[in-house]
Amino acid sequence: MRTMTLSPHSMLRALPSLLILAVGVAGASAKVRPAYIDDHTLCRAQPLPAVVQHLTGEAWKLDVRGKVTPLQEGMTIDEQEGVRTSAAAFVSLLLGDGSRVVLPSSSQVRLHLDEKQLIPQVMLEQGQAEAYVIKRATDYDRFQIVTPVGVLGVRGTHFRVRDDGEQSVLEVLDGQVAVNRDSKAGPSDSDVKVGARQGLLFKKQGELEPLALLPAPKLIGQDGQKGDAPVWRLYLRPLAGAQRYRAQVATDKAFMNIKQENFSSEPKMSFTGLKASFYHVRLSAYDAHGLEGETGVYDIFYYPPAAQAQATGG
Repeated sequence: MRTMTLSPHSMLRALPSLLILAVGVAGASAKVRPAYIDDHTLCRAQPLPAVVQHLTGEAWKLDVRGKVTPLQEGMTIDEQEGVRTSAAAFVSLLLGDGSRVVLPSSSQVRLHLDEKQLIPQVMLEQGQAEAYVIKRATDYDRFQIVTPVGVLGVRGTHFRVRDDGEQSVLEVLDGQVAVNRDSKAGPSDSDVKVGARQGLLFKKQGELEPLALLPAPKLIGQDGQKGDAPVWRLYLRPLAGAQRYRAQVATDKAFMNIKQENFSSEPKMSFTGLKASFYHVRLSAYDAHGLEGETGVYDIFYYPPAAQAQATGG
């Protein structure tokens, strides 16, 4: 019996075909796009279709023709398809290249792929999106979020963006985001660079000036209340410059599976109906410009009966 040996280069060229076969068997309903070899001779998976990784509450898939279908975990969201969340829902999408997008309540996005440069684009049509983007090797292999005001081009970063009607709001937690009002433009010297721990309010006209974000507020205590609908209260240390506070509760430290969130003008807030469990709590505050600041994460074992418990994190 003759044994055939492939060189590493030959195996690399054959890999896209093998990936097509594997993906086709696993999910024939989704459009199959072959993996590709970039200019660094690395084999990369296509970013679309995305997969619904986690879902809390009620949300819907929007197909190319506008048909609405109840969203479920494991569903694929392909090019020109979208997702809409209800007033108390959270959805996390996992792209094929490992990037992740989290949609909080009352948000809507549609996905697009620039076939020429293989750039995944998230078209923000309503609400907010939080993105965790895999680091890119070149300026031409990017991830973009397109808002009614302009385009956000990123490489490796963690950021939030939301549409407030007349303006878009950007907050960068890690990495760097390039802002350009022209959604058709590529990387250029006219891009406004927004770095880690900076935010930006941008309209269709006017100067674009990054601002420093507020630091994360500190958790100083908690208590609870028994009953059919147990209440969990969190107490924060007042933060100078904070106009509003936000707290999110998730079952994972990456906050892909968010269960509840709450907003308060005071440094305290409460959650209702959570089961006794180990949770991750993420705290942030908004400044006078409406920019949401840095986040602090705490790991807490929540037990509904009234009792003080130890919180750890930072």
